[in-house]
Amino acid sequence: MTITVNSPYQIFAQNELPASWKKAFQENLSNFPHQLRSPLKSAWEIALHQEFPSRKDESWRWMDYKRLNLESLMLDPHISPMSLSVSHVFRNEENNSFTNPLPEGVVVTTLKELFASNSDLALKLLSDQRLVSEELFTALPSALANDGLVVYVPRGVTIDGVVQCYLDLRLDNRLAFTRNVVWLEEGANLTLELIWVNELGSQAGFHNGIMDVHLSDRSILHLDERQQFDLQTWNISYEVAYLGADAQLNWNYAAVGGDTSKNYIRIEMEGKGSQANLNGVMFPVNGQVVNLDTRQNHWAEQTYSNLLFKSVASQEGRSIWHGMIYVDPQAKKTDAYQSNKNLILDESADVKSVPGLEIHNDDVKCSHGATMGKIDAEELYYLQARGIPAKEAELLIVEGFCNQVIQSFALETSRKELIDHLMDRLTV
Repeated sequence: MTITVNSPYQIFAQNELPASWKKAFQENLSNFPHQLRSPLKSAWEIALHQEFPSRKDESWRWMDYKRLNLESLMLDPHISPMSLSVSHVFRNEENNSFTNPLPEGVVVTTLKELFASNSDLALKLLSDQRLVSEELFTALPSALANDGLVVYVPRGVTIDGVVQCYLDLRLDNRLAFTRNVVWLEEGANLTLELIWVNELGSQAGFHNGIMDVHLSDRSILHLDERQQFDLQTWNISYEVAYLGADAQLNWNYAAVGGDTSKNYIRIEMEGKGSQANLNGVMFPVNGQVVNLDTRQNHWAEQTYSNLLFKSVASQEGRSIWHGMIYVDPQAKKTDAYQSNKNLILDESADVKSVPGLEIHNDDVKCSHGATMGKIDAEELYYLQARGIPAKEAELLIVEGFCNQVIQSFALETSRKELIDHLMDRLTV
């Protein structure tokens, strides 16, 4: 079906790529070595032949980007859209941070800087093109991004403490395409926190990014991620983790900012014995729309995944979660679970929850659950009966509801910031 301006299925105001993006792509090629220009050209060709998503796609059904005018946003292929600030934080010394020393061979930098300092490593880390052909908004950053975050940990290296990265995007009437890579070699161990923010501006902007997370055999990654864009930012991101044999991933995600944000988070358990725990929290207010789309794909035997995502919606905020567990015929002895719990604080808020299972092996243990409701009247009465004012009692209940996820974040300062964000939203 052709999507037209008057179609009820249309999500974007335009359904063609702006003409200026072709010139931007051609100019962006000069930012990359010759070995990568062919894959970039392939990504651009894929983008040209992909249709814009429509409401006929279940995962986009409740999204609306028509207020975003892609034609009017600036795209400069010669200037990086982001700045990176890196700290090395130790849990018992969170008030002190250090930029050095990280163990020898560890790389935490931008894509531009890596090409300048170690082009061979950059070529290796960008060799995986699996995300490119998925759909329009994976092909576009693959072709148009001129920068992004790169984290690389060599074989057998363990990093004590937490590597914390602030990724500050320039989004005032601008487009920002980013391509990001986190790569752990065999037996590496890292705790990493990513905080996505943007410089405050008076006009709306749009970020479209992809992130590949590669965990080689027996590597361990604890990844805390916070999306804290301002309320004029529009966002679409795709993030995929590929797990080798006996690799372990703990991934905590908080969606705080953005006018409208759609985030794909997918785990590919490709190695026998790989394990993944995913926790997420979102609290949209003031008409925000936050959509988290999760996939737990089990390809190998004896793999394990557990997912818990929670949302608190109020003041016309909209929370949408799509979840799927897939088990391949070869993935016997799989153990997988997903749970989505939602708290609706007023009648103006809207919550959608769509769990799913696709199981092709009968020697597995898989299940899912979803709940939604209002604050429990008995809990509220219990607290008020002990002298706690109604509004304060409500905030305590909401904090307790989110705390199970928030306490999974590694740093106490980050946990406190998330609680403060939540409380600020609810006291406006």
